[in-house]
Amino acid sequence: MTKTTKKHLITLPRREFLMRGGAGILGTIIAAGTANIAGAQAVTAENVRSNLSALRMGDFNPSYASQWAYRLAQALGYLEEVGIDELEVVLTEEYVAGLVGGSLDIVHGDTSTLVSAAVASGLPIKMVSMHRDSEWWIMGARAGIETVEDLRGGTITGGPLSGRNTWVMRQVLTRLGLNPDTDVTFVPTSGGSDARIGALINGTVDAASVFPRHEAPLTESGGKFLFREIVSAPQEAFGVMGGDWLVENEAAVQAWVLADVKARMFLHDPANREQSYQIMIDYGYEITENQKSLYEVEIQQLSHDGGFESAEVMDSFMLELVQTGDVPEGIDWRDYWDLKYLWAAQDALGLPRRPPSA
Repeated sequence: MTKTTKKHLITLPRREFLMRGGAGILGTIIAAGTANIAGAQAVTAENVRSNLSALRMGDFNPSYASQWAYRLAQALGYLEEVGIDELEVVLTEEYVAGLVGGSLDIVHGDTSTLVSAAVASGLPIKMVSMHRDSEWWIMGARAGIETVEDLRGGTITGGPLSGRNTWVMRQVLTRLGLNPDTDVTFVPTSGGSDARIGALINGTVDAASVFPRHEAPLTESGGKFLFREIVSAPQEAFGVMGGDWLVENEAAVQAWVLADVKARMFLHDPANREQSYQIMIDYGYEITENQKSLYEVEIQQLSHDGGFESAEVMDSFMLELVQTGDVPEGIDWRDYWDLKYLWAAQDALGLPRRPPSA
């Protein structure tokens, strides 16, 4: 389900927007600097109050898991408690353009996209909290592939050859003792992970990057998971426009982060499992029984507190993004994060700060 915003949403493709020069389109935006929220260290769950009663959220992913926490914050009244009476969700791949154009207040997107857009445009895009801080590295194999050795001379796909999933599959092959350059052939596929699982089931490829939800159909077809491991990867974040917008709306950002983190605490409590699913079903999301059975698997990928493990983990992740060509070499992720809202929310809710430092 997707609501549409009443304000015009910029639809200029992100690459074209950046090539044209975002600063020229939007005018000069003053960087936020290092000023703290007034009384940020004294934030409590009771005294946070948004200066905006309505927020427009941009999201690139229609999956229930991608929208789970903030939809729970909406349904459970956590947003209303901090003065946000209306949350308008806009589903769009052009969330960066919507953010810098002012038609979106907060966006959920890939860390790499938010950083690269900020670097290329020179605009003060800031990430303020984390959605997904881990990821599953899973290699699925078609029927007939029983061991890693059976992959020698075979084909494997992670989607686009330059994409992160292909990079992940190369790391997995190395861990399994194969040379990704000489022992297998990587082939590109389009259409996302569901297309890759289809290629496995049809026998078009021998192995592929897949997700936990694909295990049941793959097993039914005679295939199997050859490798499965969850790793720290702060890959999806929530971003806002820094500069003047953030200076004027710090209270709204603090309120939103607090409500979202509170919802994450609710979601990660197994006692709330059924209610968490039912709320999303009531919102119109289609959730199968197979997906429900993957509750523990799914929430392991989602940040339980809006944060990520450590500065060192983010350092490593950014180096991976450099290797895949998603971000330029030599940048410092700290220039594109403002952690004070997250830390204030974690303090207010009695959680340890994560990351503990930058």
